[in-house]
Amino acid sequence: MTDEMQLIIQNIIEVEQPIGTFLIAKVRASDLLDISFKEERYYNKELEDYIGIQRPIKKDKIKSLERFISTKDATFPNTIIGTLNYDTYDYNRSEKTLKIKRNKDAFKIIDGQHRLMAFENMPTIASSFDLVVAFFLDVPLSDQAYIFSIINTTQTKLDPSLMQDLSAISDITTPEKIVRSIAQLFNKRHDSPWQRKIKMLGKKDELSNDAIISQYSFNKSILEYMYDNKDVAEIRNILKDYKNDRSKLNSININKSNFIFWDLYISSDEGIIYIMLNSYFSVLKKCFPEQWGNKASILCKTSGYAAFMKLFKDFYTIAKGETEKLTNTDFYENFILEKIVNKVDIENEEYRLGASGANTLYKKLKELFNS
Repeated sequence: MTDEMQLIIQNIIEVEQPIGTFLIAKVRASDLLDISFKEERYYNKELEDYIGIQRPIKKDKIKSLERFISTKDATFPNTIIGTLNYDTYDYNRSEKTLKIKRNKDAFKIIDGQHRLMAFENMPTIASSFDLVVAFFLDVPLSDQAYIFSIINTTQTKLDPSLMQDLSAISDITTPEKIVRSIAQLFNKRHDSPWQRKIKMLGKKDELSNDAIISQYSFNKSILEYMYDNKDVAEIRNILKDYKNDRSKLNSININKSNFIFWDLYISSDEGIIYIMLNSYFSVLKKCFPEQWGNKASILCKTSGYAAFMKLFKDFYTIAKGETEKLTNTDFYENFILEKIVNKVDIENEEYRLGASGANTLYKKLKELFNS
C-alpha cells in the first residue's frame, strides 16, 4: 500500500488500563475525517432489533461548534475516542508508528462525533487543526457500547451559570463578560432590586442567600438584546485582533431593531444598560410589592423575568431608544400602573411552564401594553 493510500501516525503513546491497551496520538482533523465513520443507534427492520451505539447528530450543536472552531483561540484538548477495525491498520510497537488505510470504514467514533463533524464543512480549519485521538484496537461491540455509556453517564455537566461566571476571568470583553458584570452589579449593589437574588454560580452562596434566579437565566434575556449568536466567532476574533477595541465591531452587520443593546455594547456604554434595567426593575418591585422577591411567585423566576424582559423591548420601542426616558422610573411606572397592575394574574398556572409560560405571559402583557 502506498503512503498516499494510508495515514501514517508517529510518536504513538501506548496506554494500559483495566479494559485493555489503547493508543494516544495527535491527528490532523482533516486526516481523521478521511478515515472516520459514526454508527447511530436505530431500529433495523430486517434484524428486528436496535443496532449501533451513537446518539443522533444534533445539527444545532454542529453549528455551534463550527462557530467555536472559527474563533482564533479555539481548542479541543479533550480526546476523540474510537476503535480501528482489524483489517484497516498496522501498528509497529517498536517504532511507535500506526498506519491506517485511508477509507471511511477504518475508525468508528465512540465519543466526540459532534466535535469531529464540526470540521466537515470547514476544510481550511480542518487542515491545520490537530486533535488528540484515542485509538482502541479491534474492540468488540459490547465494549464499544460500554465505553460510550460510561463516558456519557459519569461526566458531570458544567452548570451554565458557572460557565457564564467564568467569563469574568477572560481578557476579551465579549458580550458574555459584559453581561456577567451587569449581573454582578445587580446582585451586589444595595440600591438594586436584585440584591442577593441572583445565583451567580447556579446555587446559593454567601452573596446570594435570597437567590431566586440563576445567573444563566438572568443573563440570557439581556444577551438576546445584545448580539446575534451567529456572530459570536466574528465578535471574538475582532476583539482579539484589535485588543478589545469594541468600536471595530461596527463592521458587523447587526439588526439593531432586534439587538437593542448592540450600540451601547460596542460604544462601551454598558453602564447605561444597567441604569435602564435598574430603573425598570425598580418599578416592577414597586408595582408588585407582594410578588417581588417572593419565592412562591413567578415574577422573579425564569418565566416571569423572561416575560417582563420581552416587554422591556416594547418600552424601548415606545421611547425610540431615548436614554433619558429609559432611565427614568416615571416612564415605566405610568405605563405599568395604568395598563398592567390589577389587570393580569401573573401567578396563573399557565405562566409557570418555562419558556412557553414566559411567552404566554408576555402575550398577555403586550396585549395590555397596547390597549
